[in-house]
Amino acid sequence: MSQAEREYVIPLHEVLLTPKYRRAEKAVYIIRSFVARHMRTKPELVKLDPALNDLVWSRGIQANWRRIKVKVAKEVEEERETYRVSPS
Repeated sequence: MSQAEREYVIPLHEVLLTPKYRRAEKAVYIIRSFVARHMRTKPELVKLDPALNDLVWSRGIQANWRRIKVKVAKEVEEERETYRVSPS
């Protein structure tokens, strides 16, 4: 694993405090903010892999995830950094 690639287990217990019809949206928001905080960047630069998005939404909008394991990779393109988040 390179220095620009890390694995995290993100706790999603806050999702259960939101209304049932917004839980998957909140899970995506929590994942983005967690990665931004730990990689010291802005949430706008964090991009979710479509496979991770499908995984979060696989249980529907009323997702009841407790935690999720992800892999974060730093990508540099034309002097612009982005952080790709994919499932482990």
